[in-house]
Amino acid sequence: MKNAVAVVVQAFRLAVTFAVIMFLLSPALAAQRGGRGAGGGAEFNGPPQGPDAVPIVETLGCLADGPNNTWTLTSAVEPARAPAGFSKPEDVKAAAGKPLGSQTLSLIGMVEMHPADHKGHKVLVKGLLIKDASGQRLNVTSLATVSATCAK
Repeated sequence: MKNAVAVVVQAFRLAVTFAVIMFLLSPALAAQRGGRGAGGGAEFNGPPQGPDAVPIVETLGCLADGPNNTWTLTSAVEPARAPAGFSKPEDVKAAAGKPLGSQTLSLIGMVEMHPADHKGHKVLVKGLLIKDASGQRLNVTSLATVSATCAK
């Protein structure tokens, strides 16, 4: 019985020693792999800022469905930079009086927005604007119905 207790105590001491060593080394290890750490020079500061940032934008348009569960914003206005977060009720109300545009944007990340509930509506959409050779896409972070119809 004494041998079993001695083995358990020794294993416990080794585990505590290992934990202390890892705790003491963690800032240095994090700095080596470019993560958070003291003096590593590669501190994590959030998403890219400045000209490399993917902007949060807001636009207004008509929500239309497409093939294979895709969604499009038609008659959209030019996307404009906007603060992150959901559209405020006063922004939705103000958008009701604004005219529609002539752009078309592919929308991604729509599953969480329950788009079928907004199909054919005039909507105010916020998201991350992605521009590339295939056009513009909006990774949607906020979707609010402005009007149940989408008349120009």
